[in-house]
Amino acid sequence: MREAERRATVGDLARQINHDIKNGLIPLRNVMRHLEQVQRDEPSALPSVFAERRPTVDSSIAYLETLVTSYQRLSPSPNRRDCDLNALVTEVVRAQRHDQVEFTRHLKANLPPVIGDPIAFRRILENLTANAVESLQSKPGRVSVSTEVVERDEEPPAIRVTVADTGRGMSKEETGRIFNDFYTTKEGGTGLGLSIVRRLVMDLQGSLAVESEPGKGTRIIIDIPSRSLERK
Repeated sequence: MREAERRATVGDLARQINHDIKNGLIPLRNVMRHLEQVQRDEPSALPSVFAERRPTVDSSIAYLETLVTSYQRLSPSPNRRDCDLNALVTEVVRAQRHDQVEFTRHLKANLPPVIGDPIAFRRILENLTANAVESLQSKPGRVSVSTEVVERDEEPPAIRVTVADTGRGMSKEETGRIFNDFYTTKEGGTGLGLSIVRRLVMDLQGSLAVESEPGKGTRIIIDIPSRSLERK
């Protein structure tokens, strides 16, 4: 039994690593597609466009390197520090480039920092935006990411991050299961993206909610206490 449990744990970890690395490669693929388009349509602009997209390449490589280092430890100690969620949202959204998908940001000015691992926050955002794009099923649509401060009775304020799309939407039955391990409605999907998000948000002492209707898109709402983790 212990050997079977060990093999199951290793298998789950391997699937999670595969999922996270694939998500981390998406911005690099987007940059390459953009550069190929510029090379074909306006070669003289290639140096300036590459300079413009270079921060996305550097950021993605740094993210993947940090991710690999974390998995090498298997039980990593989170790198807890003040995180600027607006900056992370901007970084993730700017890295997106998909045909027929319009990305928008609505960010609260002077957003208080949250304490946590910036890699964890980026994994949350990468998974949510990837899931939103996939929900559009290669059709024209919009994905928006917003931040705001939510006041709560007898508790510290929470930072709310909302990722909304104009995709196919989901039934009540589907929304009740989307955060379960290995549950997916997509052909070839792993069913890991949103379950990873759920675990990461719980680690941050946050909460998750989903609002969706078939044919009307989906909103995933995350609330993170502005001081969710104690300093050490």
